Amino acid sequence: MRLSELVDDPDLGLTLLTGPADPVVRGVYVTDLLDPSRYLSGGELVVTGLMWRADPADSARFAAALAAAGVAAVAAGTARLGSTPPDLVAACREHGLPLLEVPVAVSFSALSERILDAHRAAGRGWVSALAAGAGLDEVLERASAELGTGCWVLSGAGAVLAGPAEPPAADDLRPGLSGEGTRAGWSFRPVGGGGEPRIARWFVVSRAGAVPPEALGELATVVALVRSRVDQARRIAGRSAESALRRLLDGSSSAAEVAARLDAAGVPVEEPLRVVQLSVPGGAARAAAVLRELAAATGSPSVVAPLGEVAVAVFAADERRLAGLPARFRGFAELAGPAAGLRAGVSDVAAADGLRSALEEAGHARRLAELAPDSAVVTADALASHRVLLASVPAELRRSYRDRLLGPLLSYDEAHAADLVRTLRVFLECSGSWSRCAALLHVHVNTLRYRIGRVEQITGRELGNLSARVDFHLALQLLDDSPS
Repeated sequence: MRLSELVDDPDLGLTLLTGPADPVVRGVYVTDLLDPSRYLSGGELVVTGLMWRADPADSARFAAALAAAGVAAVAAGTARLGSTPPDLVAACREHGLPLLEVPVAVSFSALSERILDAHRAAGRGWVSALAAGAGLDEVLERASAELGTGCWVLSGAGAVLAGPAEPPAADDLRPGLSGEGTRAGWSFRPVGGGGEPRIARWFVVSRAGAVPPEALGELATVVALVRSRVDQARRIAGRSAESALRRLLDGSSSAAEVAARLDAAGVPVEEPLRVVQLSVPGGAARAAAVLRELAAATGSPSVVAPLGEVAVAVFAADERRLAGLPARFRGFAELAGPAAGLRAGVSDVAAADGLRSALEEAGHARRLAELAPDSAVVTADALASHRVLLASVPAELRRSYRDRLLGPLLSYDEAHAADLVRTLRVFLECSGSWSRCAALLHVHVNTLRYRIGRVEQITGRELGNLSARVDFHLALQLLDDSPS
């Protein structure tokens, strides 16, 4: 279709800010990446909410990348900034890119569907299936038949969501989950705009070279619209569960009432239950988006809801499958990588009448995971530890406690090139055994006695006292857990 057809559509209300209105639009790609060029094949209308723009210089980089990729035009949403920034207008004008302004009242989905309507009229079977309300399986079946090769949808968590029978092994596809085009013999096209964490994304996948890039991009756009329907249904179920779980925790609702809500949301509460709490940087909405994908990847019935600044999922399955949840979530955390900041707490298995305790257990375990940088996923059996007490203490108080006990020693070590903190650590690990500690430190026992004496003088605490040893042990634990 021609860009002018979109500009002339009164239902869209688009404004042409610069450039010609007659390019041919061969597809649509929604993104908030500063440089999405590796996902573009040319001829697309690139739709963006401008989340990538931190300063005016970003507009020049964005426009240059799109011009080099040969896109048809750019459509800028105004929800974030209120209007299209002049620097983007200037950058698009410089590169000869048509630039449209999308009013707040028009969703990106509506704009995408308008373009896909034109492709449906041109005979794309999978677009027709979408318009008829088809689900993901039918859309992929139509696409695979029309393209003459298998196409699949894969989640960033490694689950094959849809596609022909006998899909490729998920392990074979995982190398491409960074969305870097063609890898390991497969072509990957990310679905949607790229604003969510990678592990929460969907990818359209085909064998490398088997599908033209523009067709794979068009299919990714159709799948994005299917996903919007799926996400909406999940959010509706989550809203009902969220209110029920909040009332359960504050005591204003009974376990039986909450169980009825969960059952209506598709969670068979007659089965054993297990709760997972998840936090990621960015707050509850982002955590819920990630947890919905991870929960779906487990294959167990579940419902996900935001709760405070985190997200919670209630799973129902037999005890064998529930027993595997911690391992699955550790695998997800490894796949997401440390930069994702994923932290999860997993409760014990419980019946419906023990759901409140399970929610609280998962919360304590999640806070413990946030405290321990080496443990992205913590289960309820770790709660019988001093670490859960530390996790329940405000961060400011933990820092104050650590600094009051160890601050003087750290300062002394820095000023005198000494090793008192390490000496203290090894001494406590040896349960106060002078000979074992001296051997591990490769020093004479008299040297060790001198160092421990200096620790006692500097801190004013006697290490022959059990309470002092416990205090120092906890402070050293907090020192290990503090960011480097």
